[in-house]
Amino acid sequence: MMNQIALPIIPQVSDDLLEQYSLQMLKLGQSDTPLQRVLREMEEIAETESIPIVGALEGSILAGLIAMRHPPIRQVLDIGTAIGYSAIWMASVLGKDAHITSIELDQKRAARAQEFIRRAGVDHQVEVIVGDVFEILPRQNKNFDVIFQDCMKHVYFARDPQLAIELLDLCVSHLALDGLLFTDNAFCQGRVLEPSEYNQVKGIQTYNQTIARHTQLESLLLPFRDGLWFSRRLI
Repeated sequence: MMNQIALPIIPQVSDDLLEQYSLQMLKLGQSDTPLQRVLREMEEIAETESIPIVGALEGSILAGLIAMRHPPIRQVLDIGTAIGYSAIWMASVLGKDAHITSIELDQKRAARAQEFIRRAGVDHQVEVIVGDVFEILPRQNKNFDVIFQDCMKHVYFARDPQLAIELLDLCVSHLALDGLLFTDNAFCQGRVLEPSEYNQVKGIQTYNQTIARHTQLESLLLPFRDGLWFSRRLI
């Protein structure tokens, strides 16, 4: 179809040499823990099987920003589990009473995620729910301190670019006051820079324009990898 395009998997780290250097410095300081060994295994599997994960640099940034919050984060929503990589990164810095609700559209990936989450030792904190975020999230009767929106945009937004705005509205309605909303893939591999005929690109372009002007959010677009929105709910 003319309004769809199969986009290649975003690399775990960009071809920017300074970003690669940052990743090297990160790995120098990492401990050889069971959780880190599971994450490294997942990175290799994702590379071999072309599974979209955020990679160690973005994962550590997410974890670091979450760890600095006070009072400590209690409820996290992870939209787009894939094989559980981001959920494990976030769980690694949460207190024992914190909980992550992770939503995944693909049943097979969700099953793999649950196994990796178990092996990483955070299965007591992470719940994986299989299904469509537009059906599952409205049924959640709680607000979240952190939402990481990393859904399969080529699946959702290719149907209708307006779904990008509906998803943003849904996230904001379930985000606690002063809560954090992270949105991955804001650059869509640089395709956001030019007009596009493809729905998923149009959806991301519209999402970017909307979140930048959103009256309930204070947002900053972080220019690394494929672009990460960092937003805080004001009202």
